[in-house]
Formats: sequence, structure tokens, C-alpha cells
Amino acid sequence: MTMTIDIDTLVADLQPVRPVSPRGGVLIALVAAAVVVAIVSAAFGLRADVVAGNPHPMVMLREGMLLLLGFASLAAVVASARPGVGQSSTGWRWALAGASLFPLTSIALAMTTEGFPLDVLFSVDGPWCLGISLGGGLLIGAGLTLWLRKGAPTALNRIGWLVGLASGSFGAFAYGLHCPSITVFYVGLWYTGAILLCALLGRLIVPRLIRW
Repeated sequence: MTMTIDIDTLVADLQPVRPVSPRGGVLIALVAAAVVVAIVSAAFGLRADVVAGNPHPMVMLREGMLLLLGFASLAAVVASARPGVGQSSTGWRWALAGASLFPLTSIALAMTTEGFPLDVLFSVDGPWCLGISLGGGLLIGAGLTLWLRKGAPTALNRIGWLVGLASGSFGAFAYGLHCPSITVFYVGLWYTGAILLCALLGRLIVPRLIRW
């Protein structure tokens, strides 16, 4: 017995779907990041030099790099929600390479001096940096993941890493506006740890939530 299926039969139940707008993903991430900044400001206060509009050079470098990595990763996330032939967003790799200078510099300095400073390793503020950056990253990542469920991402593992990088960077940026430390060792340890943990959670969680 031969069964014949024509094109009209195959597409009879299909409904048109409006493609997701990249602006939506960017807006969700920025609004969530602004909420995290507001929470940090209200609960812990901002650095005095930030409030005065004259932040310390290390704060400017740290926050600028976090924003660069966050926006570069976010651009790759929103591009992945609407896959297409020839589309490529690799700026996040260069931003990640730039951000890696902080932990690499910390390692180099520790090897050429008296080792890694114990006051940074056992810093009272370190766990707060890790926890608040992670919490803020989870909030931002949750918004991005809900938006991605409306799109058509294909490389799910890759996009999981990218969501984690973007959300972790913005979460760390929010805490950095309060953070009292201005040492490269602190950034290399605690900020790097927070972003890597967010990236790992993104890889483990996000693909399961947006799988087709």
C-alpha cells in the first residue's frame, strides 16, 4: 500500500510565527541589569568616588572591561536567537581575551613577588562579591533565557556559555559600583570566579530550558 503525502497536507496545521526582535533581548538584559544596580545601590551603597563622578582608575578599568565583555556576549546571544547563513558574532572572544588579562596579571605578579596576597584570598568582601554578582547574574540570565525560548537558537551549548558570560559580567559590574577593593588580585580572583561560575551555570541550565 502506497501512501501519498502532498505539501498542502504537511503545512495545513502550520501557523506563522513572528521572529523575535534583537532589541527585545537587549532591552530585557539592560533592564534586569539596571534592577540589580538599583538593588546594590539601595542595599549597600555606591563607592564614594563613583558618586562623586571621579572613580579610581582601577575601578574604571574593571567596570569598563565588565561592560565590554557583557555587551559583546549579549550581542552574540541575540544574534544566536535568529540564526542565518553567514551570521557570525565573535567579538565576545576578543572581549574575553581582554578580560583574562586580570587573572593572568594576578598570576604573573604572584609568581614574581611574595605570592598571592592572603588579605585578598581571605577577604571578607570576597564572598559578597561572589554571591551578589552570581545572584545578579542569575536574575539577568533568567530574563535572557525566557526571551530565548521565543527564538530559534541552534548551538544550545554555546549559547548557554554566552548567556552565563553576559549575565555574569553585568552582575559583577553592578557589584563593582559598590566594591571597596581596587587591587588587580581581587579582580583576578573574585570577579573572575563569579563570571566563570555564571558561565558554568549557564552552560548547565540554559540548554535544558530552551531545547526544542
